[in-house]
Amino acid sequence: MIRDIETFIDDTLLHKQLVLESGKVLYKYLFEIGEMDLALELLKRCSVHDNSKLNYEEIMSFISIPKDNDGMKNANTQMDEFMKKAISIHWKNNSHHPEYHDNPSNMTELDIMEMACDCYARSFQFGTDLLKFIEIRQKERFNLPLDVYDKYKFYCEILVTQGLKLDKSMQEKIKKLNK
Repeated sequence: MIRDIETFIDDTLLHKQLVLESGKVLYKYLFEIGEMDLALELLKRCSVHDNSKLNYEEIMSFISIPKDNDGMKNANTQMDEFMKKAISIHWKNNSHHPEYHDNPSNMTELDIMEMACDCYARSFQFGTDLLKFIEIRQKERFNLPLDVYDKYKFYCEILVTQGLKLDKSMQEKIKKLNK
């Protein structure tokens, strides 16, 4: 179990780094269009992204999910009830997840941008095509209102086109955690 916790924490810390780097990409875009306040707020959000995953309850919840469950990597895989219950603790603590809200229309612009950074970071970690992933997830899980989905997709497209350039050490961390 200690090994599982260490692996989870390593993955979480890497993910947090990638979300912050993704946030810096959107920050540059927002800065260029004159949205400096929003850009700075996004950086603040990304700098504390998923801090709740370092709480004991969430750690234990996440490590309870079987390793062979690829619901996080494969957009076509439906989450079973066990996985939904385990992850729901995380969703309840983080407004960038649609499941946090009674109605996804209540997601703020910052929630949507952080969600885009989150999914973009995961696409690097899991080697998935972000735009295909979000399209499938929209149909299979999120069912976001069209205006929210359009904003989400727009920010994801910015991230894909302006993208991250990962240095060799970050690439090695990703490879190590995906073994």
